[in-house]
Amino acid sequence: MLAQQYMQRYRESGDIGDITRSIKQANRSIALQPGNNWGAYEILASGETALHLFRTALQHEQFAHADRPDDPNAESQVASLEMELGRYTEAASVLKGALEQYPNDAGVLAVRGRYAELTGKVEDAQRFLERGAAIMDSVSDNPAQSRAWFHYRLGELAFELGDNESAETAERDALRIFPNLALAWNSLARFCWAGKDWRCALDAATRGANIVPLPETLGYEADAQRALGNADAASRTQALIVAIERIGNAYHVSDRLLAVYYSEHGVRLDDALRIARREVRVRGDEIYAQDTLAWAAAMDGHWNEARIASQRSVRYDTNDPRLQYHAAVIALHFGARGEAKRRLERVLAINPQFHPWYADDARRRLAAL
Repeated sequence: MLAQQYMQRYRESGDIGDITRSIKQANRSIALQPGNNWGAYEILASGETALHLFRTALQHEQFAHADRPDDPNAESQVASLEMELGRYTEAASVLKGALEQYPNDAGVLAVRGRYAELTGKVEDAQRFLERGAAIMDSVSDNPAQSRAWFHYRLGELAFELGDNESAETAERDALRIFPNLALAWNSLARFCWAGKDWRCALDAATRGANIVPLPETLGYEADAQRALGNADAASRTQALIVAIERIGNAYHVSDRLLAVYYSEHGVRLDDALRIARREVRVRGDEIYAQDTLAWAAAMDGHWNEARIASQRSVRYDTNDPRLQYHAAVIALHFGARGEAKRRLERVLAINPQFHPWYADDARRRLAAL
């Protein structure tokens, strides 16, 4: 129970120290009671997942599921971890049975929604998350952070469908439920950043970074500061991002965020590629790990590596405009004009305001084809 409370506090505050405290207590629980202790293994796996120790976490979730086969949480988390490792066929197999057996479990619906999102079926994902949110909201004593998380995810999905107004509304709904949800502040900052609403982006990013200084959130803050004419503040914020890489990323949980920021801003490109390669070693064929590698490699001039990673990243035709834009630019570099045109048209159909710079670049490239 103590391990569980530490993990919940981590979800609410972002303090990685609470993950290590949770893991310590879960291991102590298992040492005291090695058998019939599936709950401790689940909590242990949650902590390991948060530290991106996905393979170890999967082993512990599978053990918990074997110990308690009628537990929907263990089953859904096994599927989630399979996806974190790029094993989508295995995830689909687990989710099929879980959804049939537990059609009204919010956790199962959340993971099923993520699978639908990654495999290009965002509207299906939205329906799964709406059901999950309604179930969570119907129980008033569910943790506020957990209820808010579903609304945060609905905002992410609305943005992927090009409905930026609904996306912003969903994030503000999440923040009304749990004002300290750093993920919701980060997404709100991203939506404002994409639409070049720099003051909104700065406000949301600053609030989010004050809770959890994610490199992504700090990146939106730096871009907004720069766009609003405060170059000195932007330089300080960017220096903080670099500091996080050097001293605040001991468990490599920010690897993808760092690689994305460096690649998009044309800074520390060798570091971006090194970090992206390390992320692929951890996650294998996971879609976004491959996309991060593809763009980092392209920006650093390693185009053949970029092409291979890009093909892996779009193999399920994920409906993410940034991912599709990356694939289009890389395809164009290799002279695949038809593929590039098709992807650029799709990018702008999905969301013509998906990025403050890449959206305009997509329009320019498309007009030239």
